[in-house]
Amino acid sequence: MNVVASKRRMSVFTAIVLGISAIVITCVVSASSIAVYGMYIIDQKTDTLVGAVQTLVEELPALHAALPPTLADAIRDERRPDYRDQLRIKVDVQPHPEHSRYTTTSISVVNEGDEVVSLLALRVVALDEKGRPRSATTEYVATPLAIDNDWRGPLLPGSTRQTTTTHYGSHQVDAVEYEVTELRLWLPETGATPSAKLMAKPVETTELAANTGE
Repeated sequence: MNVVASKRRMSVFTAIVLGISAIVITCVVSASSIAVYGMYIIDQKTDTLVGAVQTLVEELPALHAALPPTLADAIRDERRPDYRDQLRIKVDVQPHPEHSRYTTTSISVVNEGDEVVSLLALRVVALDEKGRPRSATTEYVATPLAIDNDWRGPLLPGSTRQTTTTHYGSHQVDAVEYEVTELRLWLPETGATPSAKLMAKPVETTELAANTGE
């Protein structure tokens, strides 16, 4: 009697399950490989970035010394938010004389202290009749160097800086708010003569003293 071994055929459902399982396993292995390789790349890049930052910090004094005297002197400053009390800031809004959708904001800053303001940034926000913000701009009232209209130069002691900015929108602007976002003071070089305060006095004061014989 011949015994014929019967072969059991694989059902369609089993084939589908095995195929999906193989795809999932392949995806998991691929994703794991990509993740491991990505972590390796990030580790290498982090080491490179940290090394570059350390090198830059170490070379900062040499870079500063290599700058032209004008630039090196202009960027020698420090952040001083406590000097805010020495600044008298006034911001007003008025309709534009020619365009109804434009409003003009006038900014006036008086330096009532004894220091030179090398950088002063104001965030000016235009508000509608319900107090909702409609537009905002950042105005640099003082900058380390006087180059163009946007680089107005440092603000000396006793000086007044006035500027304007224009807001555009379909809603009427009834008020403006401002905040001081950056305030830095110039640091005179140690041992410099004459002193920074004498150099910072307005020219008008010196001329008046000369004319009156003081």
